Amino acid sequence: DYLIDGMVFTFNEQKVQDTLGYTAHHPKDKMAYKFRGNSARTIIQEIIWQVSRNGILTPVAQVEPVDLSGAMIARVTLHNYGVVQEFQLKKNDLIEIERSGEVIPKFIAVIQESDDAFFIPSNCPCCYTPLTISDIWLSCENKECSDRNIQMINYYIKNIGIEDLSSARIKEMFDKKIITKVPDLYLLTEEILMQNISGVKEKLSKKLI
Repeated sequence: DYLIDGMVFTFNEQKVQDTLGYTAHHPKDKMAYKFRGNSARTIIQEIIWQVSRNGILTPVAQVEPVDLSGAMIARVTLHNYGVVQEFQLKKNDLIEIERSGEVIPKFIAVIQESDDAFFIPSNCPCCYTPLTISDIWLSCENKECSDRNIQMINYYIKNIGIEDLSSARIKEMFDKKIITKVPDLYLLTEEILMQNISGVKEKLSKKLI
């Protein structure tokens, strides 16, 4: 009565489990098996290239909304430059997508190619620095690129566990040049937060600090 994305097989005998032992990562007596997610077909409306914290550009397709595993999907990851290049992905292609682990929508295959022109960006969509290609990666090498630094700050906040400091609030402070790198977070005060972030009052500012 509920969705599962796979199962784990194991030997039903304790002696066998003990004999096989462990790797540095997992017990050798167990094997994970993932089910293939439900798939659907949709049309690419646009391909957006997003800059990650390490400068690698990730292609994301905006697609015609389609119901998949009970969710309305409008954005699909295209994985990396190599996949876009290999399948010559472009606007108006009819593609097959699936929800990996019933969570992340991802591209599977091209069902019908469109007549639109194939396009790969030559400059960073944020800072316009010429991009470099290395194997399956398309990268912006500019360490001062705004998108790179915003993503780095967001990554840090998520991993260290700072709550209520959303990506929208980070973007607002970055645009106002209150923060530009991770260490700038530790120069913030309650007054700076209240004066510069929309909707942040005394209670929330104290909590954030």
